[in-house]
Amino acid sequence: MSGADSTVPRVLPNDEEAQDALGDELGRLTGNAAFRVAEFAADAATIFEVSRDEHGTPTAVTWRYPYEGGALQLGMHDEWSQALTDPGRFHRYVAPRLIVRTPHQLPGELRGLLPSPRHEVPVYKCTATLGELLRAAMKESPLLLGYELAVLKHSPAGQTGAARVVLTGLPLFSPGETSGRQVRIRVRCEPTDAEGTALAVVTREPRPDVPRQLQRLRPLQVHTAMLRPGTYDLTGVLIRPGKVRFDGLGVPLGRSGRSWDDLMRLVPAQLAGRAPVHLVCLIEVCGVADRMEQRVYRLEELVAKVQAAAGPLRVSVVAYGAHGVAWKVDDRPPQIRAWAASGDEAVNALRGLIGRRVDERDYQRAAQLECALQLVRRRLRAADGRPVIVTAGGRQPHPPGLDLGRQLIPCPEWVDWWSEFGRLSGLPGIAFGALRDSKSGGGVWEQLGRHAQATVDDAVDMESFAEDLGLLMTAQTVPFPVIE
Repeated sequence: MSGADSTVPRVLPNDEEAQDALGDELGRLTGNAAFRVAEFAADAATIFEVSRDEHGTPTAVTWRYPYEGGALQLGMHDEWSQALTDPGRFHRYVAPRLIVRTPHQLPGELRGLLPSPRHEVPVYKCTATLGELLRAAMKESPLLLGYELAVLKHSPAGQTGAARVVLTGLPLFSPGETSGRQVRIRVRCEPTDAEGTALAVVTREPRPDVPRQLQRLRPLQVHTAMLRPGTYDLTGVLIRPGKVRFDGLGVPLGRSGRSWDDLMRLVPAQLAGRAPVHLVCLIEVCGVADRMEQRVYRLEELVAKVQAAAGPLRVSVVAYGAHGVAWKVDDRPPQIRAWAASGDEAVNALRGLIGRRVDERDYQRAAQLECALQLVRRRLRAADGRPVIVTAGGRQPHPPGLDLGRQLIPCPEWVDWWSEFGRLSGLPGIAFGALRDSKSGGGVWEQLGRHAQATVDDAVDMESFAEDLGLLMTAQTVPFPVIE
């Protein structure tokens, strides 16, 4: 500057220019370095010291000195109080990179601290406060370190031959990326305890002398959610440096009640078995409405219990009634209401059976259980998981031929329930459970409830029922999501 302008400080207008200047300073800020900026307003002087934390996130410490009674109110042992009493000392010790001042008239004491041209400290006359400008610049600041999601994965088998579970990071955002960036990831959540699954954003300790996989993970943001076991497609959104939002969970996130060290100590050496399961619910739709509701309720209770505590689960619902043998009564075959579906879809299919009208002309002494078993046998696929067949009903099946002793008519399709049951029993890992009417029993229901049985009329210990069928995984705390 020259001429008359050389005797006054250089004052620059525009909030945007001040924010850009702050962004430039942040871009040059690395490691343990710090810089200071100052704000002069009609009612106070404020000093901001800006640095980065261990994650590279910009942070600021603030000292505010009110202007009251015609003077700045300075602390007795404050770090910068003495510097504010003398312009030379202020620019020597505080050494602000820039000053933001109010567009209104400043008190003389603060005007005297404005730099002379030889100090070459830019002064911006802004309508926004320095705090607002600094927060905006920090939000737009590129990441200094990469962000990752803490996950578990199987490490390669060592000399012992057993693969172990290790805690590692799934990359989310790379250095240099800015707010608004989005990334899609897929993770699996295993059954865990009441604290839920931790979604922890971490950075790695920047140690170029150490391989990346051995660099220590440092927690930046740790939240938890009560997630059902299963696979989730998540969207991670970089809100600003130091803050990431996850969409696609379906449940709210809360702050973790455990320390990072506690979470790491909970990582299991190995994950409990998680073979996929195919739960097939056979439900008899004969009888009065109350009986039907009881069957639906018990099966719904079972699905909810397994869904909350099992591994990968698929559920099918097959409804069967009585063969139509009366005049003008159609013989309706068993109906698949849901097949290899999610637990929620299966529950909706079960609830759709409530309110079904009963045809009093239906055959009363047996039900088409044999045809339902045949339908299931033909539809089962190994790819859907280990089969578990649970039958909720009360009537016996139709015999393959006329049974004069029990006065039962044969199945119109001549299906033999015992033969179908035997062929199903030969499938690897299959289990059978029965939720029968209290007055039902005998060889048929003993076989259908070979591994677990209870009556729908009484309260059912559904956890024990599910355990007997091998539907519940071994109790285990898996604090982080899992990746393959």
